Amino acid sequence: MKTDNYTKTILTIIAVALVINVFQNMNIVNEANAGKTDFNKFASVPLNNDGSINVKVVSDMDVNIRSIGGSSVYGALPINLKEIGGSSFYGAIPMNLKEVSGSSISSSYGIPVNIEAVDGSSIYGAVPVKDKP
Repeated sequence: MKTDNYTKTILTIIAVALVINVFQNMNIVNEANAGKTDFNKFASVPLNNDGSINVKVVSDMDVNIRSIGGSSVYGALPINLKEIGGSSFYGAIPMNLKEVSGSSISSSYGIPVNIEAVDGSSIYGAVPVKDKP
């Protein structure tokens, strides 16, 4: 039996369609799925010249410092102030106290002070005082 060109053409079209149909459902190359990112959660922050950023805390923040520079911290924090409000100072810390624990300070009564440590040592009783020679 001799087949004509019409039958060969139709069979070829059917064969090509079947091959396309098989490969259409196969994932030869993995599909790229990019995650959706909500860009409203990100903002540009201006950096200072040294790479730091300025932060303003607008409410009370609970802070628990366990170590500084790899050394554990117990009791008082070691603080070395060089500047307050943009002004350098040497010696005593400049203070202008108006109230302590919600109570106004009167110059006739002095400032209520509770000293717990001096030079990192806890105080139990009197405050150690050195006389100047």
